[in-house]
Amino acid sequence: MKTAYRNRDFFTLSWLLIIIIFFPIFEKSPVGNILLVVLFSMLLLSALYSVSDHPRQVAIGILLAIPLLLLAWANVFTPSRDTLIAEVMATAVFLTYILLVILKRVFSAQKVTMTEICRAVNVYIMIALAFGMVYLLIHFFIPGSFQFEYGEWTLSGIIYFSFGILTMGGVGDIVATGPLAHSVVTIEMIVGVMYMAVFIGLLVNAHYSTRASDGNSINTAGKDPEPADVPARLSYLRSGGPLTLIAIGVMLNLATSITMVAFAFPLFLDTWGTSLVVMTGGFWVGACAGIIYNLVMAGTFWGLPSVLWASSSILVAGLTYFFWTRGWVDLKKPFRLFAAGIVTGLVNTALVMVNFTLFGLSPAEGPRAISQFLTGIIVHPLAREVVSEALIEIADKTISLTLAAVVALLLSDILQKYRPDRGG
Repeated sequence: MKTAYRNRDFFTLSWLLIIIIFFPIFEKSPVGNILLVVLFSMLLLSALYSVSDHPRQVAIGILLAIPLLLLAWANVFTPSRDTLIAEVMATAVFLTYILLVILKRVFSAQKVTMTEICRAVNVYIMIALAFGMVYLLIHFFIPGSFQFEYGEWTLSGIIYFSFGILTMGGVGDIVATGPLAHSVVTIEMIVGVMYMAVFIGLLVNAHYSTRASDGNSINTAGKDPEPADVPARLSYLRSGGPLTLIAIGVMLNLATSITMVAFAFPLFLDTWGTSLVVMTGGFWVGACAGIIYNLVMAGTFWGLPSVLWASSSILVAGLTYFFWTRGWVDLKKPFRLFAAGIVTGLVNTALVMVNFTLFGLSPAEGPRAISQFLTGIIVHPLAREVVSEALIEIADKTISLTLAAVVALLLSDILQKYRPDRGG
């Protein structure tokens, strides 16, 4: 068992190399796409295993992996440009988190072993992949930023370009032409040089320091300090810091909403990430996650009117905090939980109707479908519109709160079981 634990970074390296080899080969094949998603799912599991020293790291990794898996499989069954863009965003965030956690261990290495070498190589590959995701986003939003001199444009071609830039070798068949692309390319060049000069140098220094110490110290390579005994629920998540929590909330909301749209589901469920973050880090952290999510959607998928729904995110964050601190968002109290969802949905309905009236927005597909169903039941158009919007909002917010409560309970129970024993 200890050997497997020691080789977890080697497993991650193996999956990274497998994906790098097979991605260009199967990229254009429908069956190959499913294979690639399966391989990438295995990479996610292996990467989570690599950061399994502490429950909080696993918890944060899981919450960042959920949107990535959701979008990856959604893109297999209902491929679209929006789903692909959201998947690339989620991949960039997940890889950045994993490489930073592993990088911390490279920094703290006290002895050079094959484990440390694998970690250093994993970080190097993940840096190239993360920058590749950034290049893909630049291409999606600023077409023409990358010119392929030979052959057609491909996703794997951009990843290939990123590896060439990171190694300072460059690639002659792909050229970055836009100003933003030039800036990011320059940053990746600097990161590549700094990594090779500084971080690999640290491993060499650790090797000679270990020899000089005559082996008297206990080998703690790759082990982080034990987490503090914080008796709050989801304390391991909170220790990830506000920025990590905000990233989790944004990606959960984004992945869920894009997936719901891809499958033509009448609900968005794009506030459960906000509610979960509120339950973990407090009102302001959750509100910031909701606001940033709406700003991202306004600048990418849904256009400028999405900015208006930031007010809804703030409202949901406030009501979640109110009900959470009073013990209502609890699966052991289902009636109170459902009541909290109903109240949140009704209050949000009022805000939605205000936005419709003041800014001339039109209802989404879900409320429109319910409104048509109620045509013969409710005669007055305004009353029918309010009722249809209320039904959608109540269902959306109740499911979102329940989903957040389920994840909170699961994480709390699972993480407490793996909490380091501080007794005797």
